[in-house]
Amino acid sequence: MPKATRPLSSFSRRRFLRTTALAGTALSLNPINSLPKTATAAGLVRRDNQGTSFSGKRPEDYRVVLQDIGDPLLRMGWPPSPEGLIEGSIGPLRNSAISMYAYGINHAGGTTHCSETYPIIGDDQDVIRSGNTLRMNEAVKRLCASGQDPLTLICEGGHKVGIDVFLRIRMNDHHDRWGDRLGLDRPSPLPKTHPAEPYFYVPKWKREHPEWLIGDRGIAHPDESFQYFQASAGNYAIGPYRDLIFNLAAETVNKYDLDGLELDFFRSPFLFPSYEAYAQRHVMTSFIRKIRKLANEQGARRGRPIFISARVPATVDLCLRIGIDLPVWLEEGLLDMTVISNGLSPFSTPWNEIAELGEKHGIPSQACFTHARPTREGRESLRAATYRAFSSGISGIQLWNYFYRMPHYHRPGENPLDLSFTHDMVNPDLLKYGAKKYLLDGSPHTGGVLTGTFGHAEWPGQTPMMIGYSTDNIGHRVVFDIADDLTKVRPTSSPRAWVRLVDLGPEDKLAFLWNGKPVQPDPSAFPGLTIKDTHEFEFKLDPITIHPGPNYLEIRLVKRDKRLEPYITLIDGRLSIPELKKV
Repeated sequence: MPKATRPLSSFSRRRFLRTTALAGTALSLNPINSLPKTATAAGLVRRDNQGTSFSGKRPEDYRVVLQDIGDPLLRMGWPPSPEGLIEGSIGPLRNSAISMYAYGINHAGGTTHCSETYPIIGDDQDVIRSGNTLRMNEAVKRLCASGQDPLTLICEGGHKVGIDVFLRIRMNDHHDRWGDRLGLDRPSPLPKTHPAEPYFYVPKWKREHPEWLIGDRGIAHPDESFQYFQASAGNYAIGPYRDLIFNLAAETVNKYDLDGLELDFFRSPFLFPSYEAYAQRHVMTSFIRKIRKLANEQGARRGRPIFISARVPATVDLCLRIGIDLPVWLEEGLLDMTVISNGLSPFSTPWNEIAELGEKHGIPSQACFTHARPTREGRESLRAATYRAFSSGISGIQLWNYFYRMPHYHRPGENPLDLSFTHDMVNPDLLKYGAKKYLLDGSPHTGGVLTGTFGHAEWPGQTPMMIGYSTDNIGHRVVFDIADDLTKVRPTSSPRAWVRLVDLGPEDKLAFLWNGKPVQPDPSAFPGLTIKDTHEFEFKLDPITIHPGPNYLEIRLVKRDKRLEPYITLIDGRLSIPELKKV
């Protein structure tokens, strides 16, 4: 189970209370100048004299980060223009609390800028199967022909409004596997009702150098299996593949006025064949040393650092399983910041493990929240996930795919949550005292693309869970890991726990325990859509039975009809903490 989160009252003021310039808060804060010192590898700049970004920030100052991909090329109007691209990328961030924009530069099918080392997206294809791919391809080429590189425009646009810009490199990417399934190498089916995305094309290097891949793309592995996706990933044991990625990194660092380079190991988390990934970890460490040296040299030339960030699995063990020796990277100062996990389990990922390891070396950590996971219950669940992360030693949150909350993706009036929610994430009082909903994380191991792509590298989640018929008084527990300390505040109403179960017989009996003590369902609560065999149970809880850290709800199936299978299934659950007042 995750280690208990630290109460926010004991969490470092230099991280939690620090807010971005765009947040609009008026807190009087101590400057962030007392990070622990770190031993550094030969030739590396020490963290305590490293300097600041274009806007005067250091990695620990990034409270809210928005990740993006090449979509600004589609979000701008036509014909393409520098002003349109800046408006499509930086424009929607102006009234938010986002202090850093992490923009992805490479995808399975190419880049979205004027690269001399990697083809522009769509240029590798004899026939383009999608109007959006053509739009993106032509936008890049026309901007480049006019002397306007998209990455230069984005960096300059961010700096003009005080937003730092990191450029992200996908260390592997297998979105082309969706192109394989759509048959992009064949004529489109008629009628074409679902055109391919621009990111689904097979890059030229994979076609010309299949020996650089971890597996054989031609072998008929089961769709969406681990073997299916791993087979299409570049193998970092092969020097020419390392050269391909390093050359892209070198071009990015030397050509653009970026504030940082993010190495995204979750797009996709395949670095070496799985059976030798741990043994090959030294290869990846040496590779990261090269990138660190490159960034240091260019930073020294321009008089301003280029920060290095890496998005990695949630624990040291999960990192080692794919070939990332994170303790060595942190000890040697190869990184300036880590971004933790793929963001699928924002309510249970043990943020504290890597956060505390990084803090020993003066290296802050961000929590990654994948789109829609922490916001399933709107701002209250986002507030809970954010408060839990900051209470675990996290310095900031990277919002993954939350560019979908920009207005471009919704009809007028239909956007359920625009980027104004980011102001909630930098408001300490709202995070501490506002109403929250802690949810049970869904598992990435339940089949489909998440299992094959991320299941081996992501924190597992808790639902769905089988609740087996108990003949020995042993039940099944789920954990609500919370940051709130209800002994120091007064809830305005009763906290409530809630679960949804399926396949319950009419005379089956359940027993529930909260932190080891029996609790009874509220008889007045909504029972669920029983006509569809979904059953809901809600519990009014005494605040004194809830404490910071893990809280356990145990479910026992103590009577089961013999004609039914000997288990039911827990589908979902939450713990609702009402608005709080100071004692």
